[in-house]
Parts: sequence; C-alpha cells; structure tokens
Amino acid sequence: MTLLNFFQLLVSGIAMGAIYTLTAKGLFITHLATHRLNFGQGDFLMVGAFASIGMLTAGVPAPLAVLGVLVLMGVLGYLLERFAIRPLDRLGDRAGAYSWVLTTAGAALILQNIVELGFGKSAQYAPPLFSKTRDNVISILGVGIFFEEAAIIITAFIVVGAFYWFLFGSRWGKAVYAVAFNPEAASLFGIDVRGVVVLVFVLAALMAGISGVLVGPLVSVHPHMGLIFTIKALAVAAVGGFTNPVGILLGGLLFGVAEAFSNYWDSAFGDLYPLLFVMALLAVRPSGLFGERRADVR
Repeated sequence: MTLLNFFQLLVSGIAMGAIYTLTAKGLFITHLATHRLNFGQGDFLMVGAFASIGMLTAGVPAPLAVLGVLVLMGVLGYLLERFAIRPLDRLGDRAGAYSWVLTTAGAALILQNIVELGFGKSAQYAPPLFSKTRDNVISILGVGIFFEEAAIIITAFIVVGAFYWFLFGSRWGKAVYAVAFNPEAASLFGIDVRGVVVLVFVLAALMAGISGVLVGPLVSVHPHMGLIFTIKALAVAAVGGFTNPVGILLGGLLFGVAEAFSNYWDSAFGDLYPLLFVMALLAVRPSGLFGERRADVR
C-alpha cells in the first residue's frame, strides 16, 4: 500500500464513518429519552436517499431537494412516534417491554415496500451534491481526494456540531436530559414530556434523512439497504457507548476507517471484519470503549 492509497482510504473511511455517526446519533437520542430504538433507522436513511435521488433527477435544485427531504423525514418521524410508539405507552405493561422492536421493524418493512414500488429493486446512485461530476478530485497537501467526500465530511461534522449544541446548549436539549433522567419529575417542572418524545423521534428521522442525502453519492442505493445501516449504526453506538455522544462520534470514525481498510485488504468479506471486532469488544467491554462502566440507575 502506498502513502497515497493510505490517505485516500482514510478519507473514504472518515466520510462513511461520519454518515454512520449521524445515523447512530438518531439511535442515541431516542434511547436517551425513551429507552427505545427505531429499528427502522437504516430504512429511514434509505427513504432519505431515494427521496433525494427522485428530486435531484427531476431537476430540483440541491438546496430545495435537501429541504424537501428534511420535511419528509420530519413527518415520518412524527408518524412513527404517533402510530408505532405512543399506542404502546397507552397500553402500558400489556404491550410488553420490547413490543417497540416489532412496531418499528414493521414500519421499516412498510417503507421498504413503498420505495420498491416507486423506484424498483435495482441499485441506484444519487447525483453529486457538491460538484458537477462524481470524480472531481482536489489536492490537499499533495494528496488527491474526491471533492464530494471532502464536502460530505465537512457537512457531516457541521451537523454533528449542531446536534451537540442542541443537546448541551439549548433549552430543548436540557429538557431531553430531564425527561431521560425522570419523566415524572420533568413533568412536575412544566416540561412537556410527550412533546419531548415526539421531538427526539423527529430528530432521529432528520439525522437519518441527512445521512441518506449524504450517502447517495458514495454508495449504491437500493430498497433493502436499510438493515445493514441499522446494524452498523448499532455497532457504532455500542462501540462508542450509548450514553456518550462524543464516544459515538469517535466510534463512528473508527468503524468507518476500519471498514475502508478492511475492504481494501479483502473486498469479499471487508464489511464482516469490523462487525466481528465489535462483537469481540462487547464481549470484553459491554459498555463500549467510551461508555459508563457503572449501571444506569435512572
């Protein structure tokens, strides 16, 4: 491997790792506030990717296409909470502790079939978002990298930064942590607990939608891609620690870079090795690299 190949693989891995991080952030925030996950998070990403492809190929300017995807994903996030999560809260213990796994996975299957009816089963690529051609190369410190990958990395980090500001610097972020710690006490302090729950599912859908918009120019998109992205997002969140948003960022970048180099050495099983490493890591350290070692007693 030459030094040039090393840096190109590193950039490609960071680009995909940033996308995995965005997807995992959606899992993190819903788990934080509700102790539930959207097992269709990867399929929300898939919907965002196909919505972006549909609008861009129809001639919609990229900024309007991105805005349209965000509106669509926000609506889908609200509908998921309204029809797949809220009815379980009303049923209480009768619904079962993990019935949300079935409802969110069922929503994912519905989305898969809707997209398949509209776009078919074949794989597609989204048009470039930030450049005119997919193979536009720029030179950084004498190393040629794809402009699209560099722009996607910058955009993803801006989104992650905005996400951190929301969590730690905004009133709504403090409300999310209050609901996560004790929903009953948060309600007594005047926090709209149901509104916070709706908000976190909408935010999770938005993160998946942004990931879908960014991933379209990088990999082939097909209606059944959602499951593997859900698995990888879960792996990233597990490596980083479900309770540590900064750890999830580092875990996503590590996973993406490991996947890039793994595919370079073995293209047939390249995606498998990072997942095997995650399984081995969790067997030794169940809380992940950056997670809390003590039990969560909230």
